[in-house]
Parts: sequence; C-alpha cells; structure tokens
Amino acid sequence: MRIGFISDLHIDFNRRHHFIAVVVELVKKERLDHLVIMGDTANGLERNLAFDDALSQSLEIPFHTLVGNHDLYVSHPREKTVSTIQQRSRDAYHQLDESPFSLTQHPLLTKNWVITGINGWYDYTFAKGFSDNRGSILANNWVAKHVWPDQLYINGNQINYRRDRDWVTKQIFDWQHQINQMQLGSRKLLVAMHMLPTKRLVREMPVPFYDRFTYQLGSERYRQLFEQNHVKVALSGHSHMPNVIDYRGIHYQNVSLGYDFQWQNPADALGELQRVMFVLEDG
Repeated sequence: MRIGFISDLHIDFNRRHHFIAVVVELVKKERLDHLVIMGDTANGLERNLAFDDALSQSLEIPFHTLVGNHDLYVSHPREKTVSTIQQRSRDAYHQLDESPFSLTQHPLLTKNWVITGINGWYDYTFAKGFSDNRGSILANNWVAKHVWPDQLYINGNQINYRRDRDWVTKQIFDWQHQINQMQLGSRKLLVAMHMLPTKRLVREMPVPFYDRFTYQLGSERYRQLFEQNHVKVALSGHSHMPNVIDYRGIHYQNVSLGYDFQWQNPADALGELQRVMFVLEDG
C-alpha cells in the first residue's frame, strides 16, 4: 500500500492550475492507494466542501483531509461583526473536522502503521524565551495585529492567548484519548497535522523581526506529545517550507506546496506536488 501526503494546495490563489485534474494525475503517476490532504486547500468552508465533493467524484482511491487555518476564513470580514466572524469560522472548523473525509475522526490502520491526524493550531511556544506568563504579551505583537491574516478572517482581530493555548490543549487531549482507545499492537504511529509540531522545521531567514512571524506556525507542545507517545513519523504543512529533520527518534517532514511564486517551477503543479509529497509504503 502506498499512501501519499500533501498540503497547502491553495487552489484559489494558484488559479492557473486545475487541481482536481492535477491530484488525479498525481495519484496515477505515484501509484497511490490512499491520499491525505493536510489542510489549506482553499479559503473558506464553501470552497473546501466543493473541492472535496468534486475530488470524491473524480478520484478512484479514498482520501482523507485535515483542517487548515485558511479553510476557516470568513469572506468580507470588515462587513461583519466580530461575533459573526468567530461563529462562522468555528462552525466551519467543526463541519470540516466532522466530515466523512476527516482524518482526525477516521484514523487509518494498515498492517504496520496507525495513521492519525491533528489539525493543529499555534500557541506562541515558538517564541524565543517563551513562558506561559509572557504568553499574552507575545500574542499581542504587531505582526499578529497588522500582518497575520488569521486574526481578521478567523477571529475578527481579537487576539487572545488563552483561547489559542486552550485550543492546542484541547486537540492534544482529544488525540491522546483517541490513541488510548486504540489497539496499536506492534504498529508504528504516524501523525499528520496542518500546523508545525516543532520550530525546528522552520528555516532561518534574514528578515527583520522574523521570529515574530514564526509564532503563528505551530506549537512545541505537539512535539512533546509525540515524544511521549513514541511517534515515528510526524508530517505537517502550513509553513510553505518543505523540510525534513530527524529529532529524538521522530522523522519530521513538511509537505506544504504553498503559493506558486514559492515553487521551483511555477508552471508545474504536478511536479511540485511530487517533489514535496511524502509517500508511506506499507507492505
């Protein structure tokens, strides 16, 4: 069995490519038996639902999905109240997370692997010198207020450290409960998620205040959770930084496709997906 993992298609930004056809061709060329799409397929609930429906009618193999931050974006947020934005983005999260394709709700068991999902969020533990006491200060920085679009399109520009931390904590508890209920046996554990489970996957860049841009990329708490549960492979997207590291017995790999201006070849969506995809071979 060959299972492919991809992320961050951003079909509404990468409009020159027909991603249904691209994904179908990817599956054929790579001889995949299953596909996992790890979030940020498109901005907003409706586009994601339409893509999943179209893909299910075109693809000859089963696929699973995760929820990314862009998937929750509410359109025209400046025309809506804060409460409306927050309610619609949270409704979108639950609808996508509870869909028939959701990996968090429907883990995969193969002969040698248990494949689970966490959508992920960020809690500012990627900040230098992080401490819980400084969490609110770290969260209220100018990048989050004026640059990072999540605050506007998901939270209505309402920054709240405790909300973000508690969301990460809830996902951790839910995943741990799921694992505790499963019969792993001798199977190895793979976790796919949208956000980054460790800052070690972030590439250093000579950009002013760059550290503040990393705050919204994930949480180090996921890495701690994976180490405690002897996870073997942890896959992520979100950062648009395809990368591979091995740390404390865990293989980490980022499989995000990103925007076409970030690709090696902006004209070749299929080739770029083949370049960044992770393929798990089992048996």
